[in-house]
Amino acid sequence: MLSDGSWALVIFVRWLHVISACLLVGATFFVAFLLPPATRELDEASRESILSRSRRGFKMLVHVCILLLLASGTYNLIGNRSAYHRGLPLTHALLGPHVLLALTAFAILLVVLAGRQPSRAYQRWVRLTASLLFLTVLTASALKWAREHPLQDTTQDRRVD
Repeated sequence: MLSDGSWALVIFVRWLHVISACLLVGATFFVAFLLPPATRELDEASRESILSRSRRGFKMLVHVCILLLLASGTYNLIGNRSAYHRGLPLTHALLGPHVLLALTAFAILLVVLAGRQPSRAYQRWVRLTASLLFLTVLTASALKWAREHPLQDTTQDRRVD
């Protein structure tokens, strides 16, 4: 395996997945919880200008990160399929929620960021999405542990000869 160089692609795609997740979670947290209080004391025109420019950058980051997460996540899932099978049923119980939480967060972000102007509920939806992304990372961490520590099969019949 080391001589064929495939390990480099596996590591690169894993790194891409983790970095994209870090950027998406961090940016969503920043937009949801840090930016609004930081701009609260500014005059209305300045605050709107800052929020509008940061929303535009956030939107571009979200689109790129979602694309990279979907591509690298699919690659990682296919590459780790046998490890997920060895860890059944726990890996199955964690993989489903991980994917569902991620897709839900992606959908919310894409809908909330559509259009030029944010809706009135923009901040609430971004806060909810930040929470969903934290749960997604939690399930990813548990899934990685479950994949690396498969449960022992205790359902086999024990024969007494």
